Amino acid sequence: MQAEIVPETKTDRDSFTYKVPTELAGKLSIGSIVYIEFGKRRIRGVVIKINKTEICPKYKIKTILLVDENYKLPSEYINIARWVSGYYLCSLGEAISLFLPPEMKRPRKQPGLVKKNIAAKFEKLTKEQEQIFKRLLDDFNNKRKPALIFGVTGSGKTEIYLALAKKMLEVKRSVVFLVPEIVLTPQNISRFQQVFGDEVCIMHSKLSKSEKYHSYLDFSSGRKNVIIGPRSALLVPSSNLGMIIIDEEQEDSYKQEQSPRYDATILAEIIASKNNSILVLGSATPRLETFFKAKNGTYKFYEMRSRYHQPKLPVAEVVDMKNELKSGNNSMISSLLAQRIRETIKNQEQVLLFLNRRGMATFVSCRDCGEVISCTHCLVPMIYHFDKGLNYLLCHHCDRKQNLPKKCPNCGSVKIKYFGSGVEKVEKEVKDLFPDARIKRVDSQILRTQDDYKNFYNDFKNHEFDIVIGTQILAKGFDIPNVMLVGIVSADVGLHLPFFRSRERIFRLITQVSGRSGRREKIGKTVIQTYWPKSEAIKFAANHDYENFYLSEINNRLKKNYPPKNHIIRVLSENKIEEKARKEIKKLSAELKNNHIDLVGPGQCFFSKINNRFRFQLIIKVNILPDKKITEIKSRYQSLVWDVDPLNLL
Repeated sequence: MQAEIVPETKTDRDSFTYKVPTELAGKLSIGSIVYIEFGKRRIRGVVIKINKTEICPKYKIKTILLVDENYKLPSEYINIARWVSGYYLCSLGEAISLFLPPEMKRPRKQPGLVKKNIAAKFEKLTKEQEQIFKRLLDDFNNKRKPALIFGVTGSGKTEIYLALAKKMLEVKRSVVFLVPEIVLTPQNISRFQQVFGDEVCIMHSKLSKSEKYHSYLDFSSGRKNVIIGPRSALLVPSSNLGMIIIDEEQEDSYKQEQSPRYDATILAEIIASKNNSILVLGSATPRLETFFKAKNGTYKFYEMRSRYHQPKLPVAEVVDMKNELKSGNNSMISSLLAQRIRETIKNQEQVLLFLNRRGMATFVSCRDCGEVISCTHCLVPMIYHFDKGLNYLLCHHCDRKQNLPKKCPNCGSVKIKYFGSGVEKVEKEVKDLFPDARIKRVDSQILRTQDDYKNFYNDFKNHEFDIVIGTQILAKGFDIPNVMLVGIVSADVGLHLPFFRSRERIFRLITQVSGRSGRREKIGKTVIQTYWPKSEAIKFAANHDYENFYLSEINNRLKKNYPPKNHIIRVLSENKIEEKARKEIKKLSAELKNNHIDLVGPGQCFFSKINNRFRFQLIIKVNILPDKKITEIKSRYQSLVWDVDPLNLL
């Protein structure tokens, strides 16, 4: 007996033939996970076909070493892996590896699961929530088309998710609940645990290998029927999957940046379809592609216009910072924002100040010759930091640190100046303006773990701080009832990057952050500071007007054949030798043009060198994926990075 096996690695073939030893023949079936010799390695593989008779008599074939009897990959997920391989231009081995359990040498046996009865406390659904809940249940019982819940910040989407999950468990179906980042969403997780207790298992990258393994087996075996986590939770197979819920579907963290470069929101649609289950997406600022599908009928569309037990969203006051400069105010804090901060603190309420940039200054430059101090590994400006009494420059790409230069490395001048501003500089200015206020600065370097985040969240909620200053980590995942003012210090960061999604990202960030002010009975205030007040992204975000922003942006996308009209594939060439990187991308470009494939480029990346590797790229536009011609061409350019539906083109 022989078996066709897909090895859990990148290969140039889908499967390889192995001999089945007599003692393992009865243990083997389609989907079995086996251990094999592959080259000089001992790795896992998945059986996709069993041949009763020998079909490779011409050459010697290796023998299967061992069968993992703890788990078998369902056939639906082998088919899903085939789809991943074709769509995301990766090998079948890479694709199938996504769905395998963490590898354990000696997995300890868990005791039998005794499920506790939880006194589930459900909030009574509002009339609007109840209508959407019933219509989604109807979708589940009928066509099972994917659905988008388009709900303003604070509209109570979580309560609908809970009601849907409860109904799935009642009909013996399992639920996958995806969140963007586990550390930023402790409230959602604790809410599910309060309601469903021991039915809930968690899956994320911070767990130990053993914890991941047991979460995987608990959910895949049906011992537990709710799994919560970021995109990795989607990859745990279930034989009775009823519903996939993706909260904050617009978040970039749902896209994996290593091969296979899958997007969880797209993959979830395939998994739901293959498992005869329903996909529910929720967002106040959905991706334009998702909203386009909802508007053209590909997805069901449900809108929530009311905030749950809360007043209306605040309409922002927009400050033109050019006028501040003309009036002699060189501070990062406009006179209006300073006034609003004073009023808020006087009322014993809290302030959130947002700047999407870490560091003290954007870059350091010589005032005589104009030399910008750049990272020698990455050719990008190094960012000035002042932290815990230490001054240093940091590269935000490779984390390389260096001391501040006393002289310009180019001309020797001592006239070194700091340009731009980061969150540390905002903190210094705010402390000078409000010396009696309790001020806390947070960013991804300070809030590294879930415990850091929980401690900060509890302190903020208990009013240990009057003013919190931070980066986009503050845009997500928390609800502080006493925050009555949000100040967006610089709304322009990233607005003019050479990337077709840049305006969408700025709109989304501003909308999310400004939605943090005002809760329960009071309407909060938002102040947006900008040098481009006429930007459509900023104007529409100030009014929480997603639909008009969508209409203005979608027209530009469709005219230029960008998503959602076409798919795009980014092909990246990287090499320590600049000419080699350029030559390889040019060679590919010529072949694509000869095959009449629509493309942009090739050209140098915005970040032209990172970690000592020079970078060039081209962008392919294609109407339908998978595309056989592109798959064939890709097989000849394995050294290049192929990213389907990329979220980053810089």
